[in-house]
Amino acid sequence: MRIIAISQQECSELLKRVSIGSLACSLDDQPYIVPVAFSYEPDSIYIFSTLGKKVEWMRRFSQRFVRAWDS
Repeated sequence: MRIIAISQQECSELLKRVSIGSLACSLDDQPYIVPVAFSYEPDSIYIFSTLGKKVEWMRRFSQRFVRAWDS
């Protein structure tokens, strides 16, 4: 796998094009990474989920990370 930096514009274009990715967060140094469906609007990513650990952890912590899957 090759990882390269992309511009803000390229990032926005990618997020507009895809709707599947991974959400990552951490609690007490324990990582939690799950697949998610999302929707993107400028400056906002909306993740669709039912109540559970994912929603609880997203509400408790300000640092959350999303990886978009581009095939």
